[in-house]
Amino acid sequence: MEPTPARPRGRRRQSRIAIAAVALLAGSTFAVLIPSAASGETLTNVRVVIERVEERGCTDTFDGSDFYSRVTIDGNDTNFGEIEDEDEISPNWIAEHVVDADVTTSVPVVVKISDSDGFLNFDDDICDLTAGPGDDLHLTVDLTLGGCTVTGDVSGQCDSQLTTTGGGDESVFVRLRVEADVDAPPQTASDALVRCTHSPLWPQPGDTVTITAEALDPALNVGDTIQDTSTGSGPPLVNRTVLVDQLEIWVNDKAGPDQVATTASTTTFTVPNVNAGDLVYSCKVATNGEESFTGWRRTRVGPPEQGSAVPVLLTGGRANRVDVVLIADGDDFTGAADTAFQTAVASTIQGAHFGEGFFLARQQGFNFWLATGTGDSEVAAPTPSDPNATKCQPQGPANWATDYSWADTGAVLHANTFRDCASNGMFTSEPTSLGTVLHETGHSPFGLPDEYCCDGGYWENTPNPTMFDTQAECEADAPNLGRTAADCRSIAETDGPTWWVSEPDPDDLMNSDRRPPRAGDIRRMDWFLTECLDGNC
Repeated sequence: MEPTPARPRGRRRQSRIAIAAVALLAGSTFAVLIPSAASGETLTNVRVVIERVEERGCTDTFDGSDFYSRVTIDGNDTNFGEIEDEDEISPNWIAEHVVDADVTTSVPVVVKISDSDGFLNFDDDICDLTAGPGDDLHLTVDLTLGGCTVTGDVSGQCDSQLTTTGGGDESVFVRLRVEADVDAPPQTASDALVRCTHSPLWPQPGDTVTITAEALDPALNVGDTIQDTSTGSGPPLVNRTVLVDQLEIWVNDKAGPDQVATTASTTTFTVPNVNAGDLVYSCKVATNGEESFTGWRRTRVGPPEQGSAVPVLLTGGRANRVDVVLIADGDDFTGAADTAFQTAVASTIQGAHFGEGFFLARQQGFNFWLATGTGDSEVAAPTPSDPNATKCQPQGPANWATDYSWADTGAVLHANTFRDCASNGMFTSEPTSLGTVLHETGHSPFGLPDEYCCDGGYWENTPNPTMFDTQAECEADAPNLGRTAADCRSIAETDGPTWWVSEPDPDDLMNSDRRPPRAGDIRRMDWFLTECLDGNC
């Protein structure tokens, strides 16, 4: 909950952040080159997408086929339930598994498809996927740096459509593709981070897209480079750009950068007349013998293949990223196509999530999407306790529960002023209140409680808690955060229990100043991001 004393304040009980189940990313992705100077562990997300299955003899006697499947990637199984009574399906079954490409450059893949038979049809049919011996499709994905190829029962390049048809009586036709997202390590340079953004936020075919790379001081804080109006005029702007030896902008999958600027703090590159599909780019900074690489990101040009959300800045698959869906408040914007909403979102990403050193250094851990429908940030009707209907109550689009179940959090952006909050896996904020955006992000999805007194949301947020329900627990944990037992302070919740926290007061992400994140916040958020990278968020 946003701690702003000057605004109407309503008591909010403990917020249990609901982290939605994460589904896999559907739609085209890309296999990319890491710029040659990038170093560290190369985590690669291998993805198999089964686009189409057609019966060629593998079917029931009395009705259509009931296809189901298992895909095994490097020994890890993903099972897909049956689709009943259809001889031709476009299931878009997606299986993913993350491997360390520094250790594993050859990844085995096995695809198995079966037809479920009822008792009158005896046992299930094992469908034949290959013209050669055996039924299952066996592939090998070669992740040698500089390329991604598929060999085995069928061969070809990653990202291309591959087809196969069995040669027996129980055959099927299958169309699939194999993808590999190569994830760069986190930014590492101690002298500079690089912010890499594009405009317009949601390009359309034929647009000219401008990509901007900025070298920034790692001490960057919210409100330094873009005005934060959350407290009147907000804190004064601070010039956080730093002069670096080299800035690079890379576009699409190629062996060298498209733009190189030496002895610079910012540079741009324009891509004219962009085609529909995905625009892929990245940025890198080198200075004083160190380098920072943003990792590759893509933005959708034109309508999204996913259908229910617009991917405006994606760094990897849904299962391995924190997916933030930006939602237009219907009272102020018309939806994702509203240029005012797109401008607000672009400023929010740049000034909040990419405007604070901790988050910018971990930008590769986030995906940003636009919801196509509108939501609401306030209750719909006045009540005796809230006659002006200004009580915060995040609400997503009408199809939020059905089409956005993969989202880790939804952010409802609104123009009017009231006390913001987080609940039910969503939060609200004015797009110009950048400190609020990050404070509420701390609530959802990261599960951080408020750290101000005394009418916020409080709970012991295990594992890696920042808040405790006993003084003894706080004092025992304080040294782990570089604090002392004497730093533990109590927060007596209004009409509730007393909580203990060792984080500083008031200058903390979850306190009244809302900047910067401190040791406890960082420990919790780093744990969450690591869980996401492992596919567990």
